[in-house]
Amino acid sequence: MSLPTVAELTERCAALFAQWRVLDTRIEVAWNDRLTTTAGRAFQKRGRIELNPKVLARAPDQVSMVLAHEAAHIAAFRLFGANIPAHGRHWRSLMRLAGHEPAVTHDIPVDDLRAAARARPRRATFVYLRVCDACGDRQLMAALRYGRCGGCDARDSFLVMKARAGAAGRAALERLTLAQVRAAFG
Repeated sequence: MSLPTVAELTERCAALFAQWRVLDTRIEVAWNDRLTTTAGRAFQKRGRIELNPKVLARAPDQVSMVLAHEAAHIAAFRLFGANIPAHGRHWRSLMRLAGHEPAVTHDIPVDDLRAAARARPRRATFVYLRVCDACGDRQLMAALRYGRCGGCDARDSFLVMKARAGAAGRAALERLTLAQVRAAFG
């Protein structure tokens, strides 16, 4: 069994919205193969649903339930506003109206997908050198923060350089002089 097209999924959402009497029927549905173990996700304000083709290919019979789950999030937002619980009574009643049990999580086996996601290279991390342009106060930081200088109380007058996290990056930033940092900002 193959997975439905985006057009078919959009039609199914339109039918659900009609059944739930949602007036604003604008919806965007997409397959997102960058998702790892989640079956789908909804962006309520944007009216967008993303489904995971790797997970749903393992259980194509659950596509309609996952689509209804995500569509119910958007419908509940449009019908009842932003201040309702994500899987609260409004969402649960929409799921029941669609003919599905209101399950919060899926039970599709994803252990091998989770292991593959962990094996992928992680995003690069950086170390930052924050130099006050007013007094020359220097700080090496793992997370960049702005605000007042600890040396002279000047506000947001920092020059920032970054390097890959690690001993080599840290050493390269430590060797920089105030003149070199200022020259980099020309």
